[in-house]
Amino acid sequence: MDNFVKDDFSYVLGKDTDGTLTYFKDIQEIVFSIILEIDRICRKNNIPYALAFGSTLGLYNYQGFIPWDDDADIAIDYFDIQRLKEAFDKDLGPEFDYTCYEKDERYNILIPTFKVKKRFGYMQDKNYKLIPDRTHSYEGFFVDIVAFMGMKNAKEHRNVLGKSQRRLVRYFISDYFFNHDPLKLKRKIKAEEKALAELYKDAPYVCQSPIIPFQTQKINLIPREVIYPFKEYLFNGHMLYSFNDIETFCRLRYGEKSLKQLKDGQYVDLLPKKERKSLHVRKFHLPK
Repeated sequence: MDNFVKDDFSYVLGKDTDGTLTYFKDIQEIVFSIILEIDRICRKNNIPYALAFGSTLGLYNYQGFIPWDDDADIAIDYFDIQRLKEAFDKDLGPEFDYTCYEKDERYNILIPTFKVKKRFGYMQDKNYKLIPDRTHSYEGFFVDIVAFMGMKNAKEHRNVLGKSQRRLVRYFISDYFFNHDPLKLKRKIKAEEKALAELYKDAPYVCQSPIIPFQTQKINLIPREVIYPFKEYLFNGHMLYSFNDIETFCRLRYGEKSLKQLKDGQYVDLLPKKERKSLHVRKFHLPK
């Protein structure tokens, strides 16, 4: 974990709705406050969690956020969903809020399992029309929490994920075009998710909940020993949890070129400059 990538950390995000020039690091301060609140609650209630996906890559390469990242992802075990909901209901600070299907059936179950938000400030996600959600979870600065579960093998994962992707059209037409909340379909999907989690509780591979269709089989099925047990690492100056083997996770998920590379005596990021841009933020207003 030595010799982190050297880079310019002053990436411009854009202009606030009040015209103020804003940097990614300004957004990251808000997102990080949400991460710390989740960390506090999980520690208090003995709920394991892990920085996940792009946050894991940032941890490995930068010991913090990727300089041009505008969000964060956290993973929990599927069987901790209810415990985390109860912990949020009891302990979440007044500056924060959360949404999930277990709290409100209007929630879109095809997006990450929880969204934890800061109450102050405003942010509109680029996907707010593409992925409609009746709880308005895409409004405001948020951290995604995804449920991880066991999976038997690549073939089974491909079959389950394929079913979820085929069902997406039906879900989207009902919810977006006909303005009808597909509650019956949601209950069926969540029941299938629970059955899968119980069936493959001790399976040799782990994946993000396969009811979420916006993923591919190839990069989302990870050996269990790479994920568990979660371990502590230094992230933005704080000890936070992530996966057991973050280097292998990043290599499997994002490829060899995603990892810090030695060039001319220093480690650099190989991602082209033109691709270093916001994936989520459409427009925003930071709390003053």
